[in-house]
Amino acid sequence: MRIAAISVAPIFPNYVIGGSQKILADVTAGLKNSGHDVQIWCTATESHNGDFDVDGVAVHPELQFRGSFPSTHQVSPVALARSAETLRNAAEWADRVYLHADTVYLRHALEGAEIIRSIHDYVYEEALLSTLSLPADVTIVPSNYLKHCIEATVAFSGKKTIEQVEVISNGVHVPETTPIPTLPDGILPRGEKDLILLFPHRPILTKGLDEAIRTAVEVQKIEPTRNVRLLIPAYPTNMNFDDLAGSTDELMELVSDLGGVDIVEFHSWLSPTEMSGYYASGDVTLCIGSFVESFGLVPVESVANGTPAVCASVGAFRQFADIDGIIPVPYGQIEASTQAVLSAAGGSVDLIESGRSQISHTYSPESMVEGYESVISRTLSEARKIELAADDQLLLAPWCDIQGQEIYDDYTATRLQYPHLVSALKVNVGLAWSDPLLLSASLDAEVRHAKERGILIPKYVIG
Repeated sequence: MRIAAISVAPIFPNYVIGGSQKILADVTAGLKNSGHDVQIWCTATESHNGDFDVDGVAVHPELQFRGSFPSTHQVSPVALARSAETLRNAAEWADRVYLHADTVYLRHALEGAEIIRSIHDYVYEEALLSTLSLPADVTIVPSNYLKHCIEATVAFSGKKTIEQVEVISNGVHVPETTPIPTLPDGILPRGEKDLILLFPHRPILTKGLDEAIRTAVEVQKIEPTRNVRLLIPAYPTNMNFDDLAGSTDELMELVSDLGGVDIVEFHSWLSPTEMSGYYASGDVTLCIGSFVESFGLVPVESVANGTPAVCASVGAFRQFADIDGIIPVPYGQIEASTQAVLSAAGGSVDLIESGRSQISHTYSPESMVEGYESVISRTLSEARKIELAADDQLLLAPWCDIQGQEIYDDYTATRLQYPHLVSALKVNVGLAWSDPLLLSASLDAEVRHAKERGILIPKYVIG
């Protein structure tokens, strides 16, 4: 089967920016190895110079969108028109069109094509608008969390149909043995008293940059005899990948404001082949931001390479609560993340080996590729009906989580106390009612408040 994989985000021979692009490389290589003719069309940048291969898959940087995110389509009319022509030619060549992290607004250029798309975040407007307004025959998502968020949003918006939404977990390679620790170029070797914390994320605030620095500073206060080092990657200075990322000067100013000058060390962006040794070089990996992850590769990759991770209980990170070596903490609670770091740093080798085994069993790259191949190559099904239920039943929104007597909202990064509602939801397995005649005054007030904030949403039915 000829498969045209389309990525609005640019692909590079030597850099991978974000987990989504890593998944694209792994999936397309796997599909090619399974006998399919796969080619990638992506956005061109000043750093591109003609076609190239990634793991044997031909890449055509021919789309004239913006390379920087998130304003990908903020280009000239001529550029949009030429990109439409490129998309049309790719679709005419292909048996199936795969829109990776779908943000392709120019659907008229794909008219008549059978479209499988994937969604890898549900934060930026491109992904949200894609599921609400752009057609596809199948949508692939990496977690049940994202599947439920999409279906709830589509139902709540009033749409009458929704395509099949398939969950295919991201694949993570688990080495047979823990890799040799390898620190990035320019970073001093490990000292005897070092406690190395890793922040292997895009350097933006929602990924937990502020929280990571504050946590590292607190760990240093508690462990004055240790030399706490927080390693943070910086984007290559000659490439404009992300409008949301701060410059090195801005990051250094933040570090200074938070008292982390003697703790934080910046290093160059790493290639995929360098990541295993990098993960293995740390004592603990920090994933404690508010970003609403739809899967969250970093903590799983960290444990897979022998290093425990501390994770904010946000979005799809919550699915990792049972993996040994991953410690969940409430978002924004620096004392909790500090104690979790100290606990993780003193964890046993057996615990990490157990986590590595769990990851190998649950998130294998082979299963991911098999899942994508099955969905992309099968006969496509009709859209499903989706509608709100006729009664007054309300659901706890999938982007909310009961944490003690509070409910945490992923999209506002806030937690509010709802003691009566929490009790009712636990008794009724996530359901509540909006009929004030059946409720106590206190419960009715909490239900109304939660409904207004989108914490409770109408129950929906998919047929």
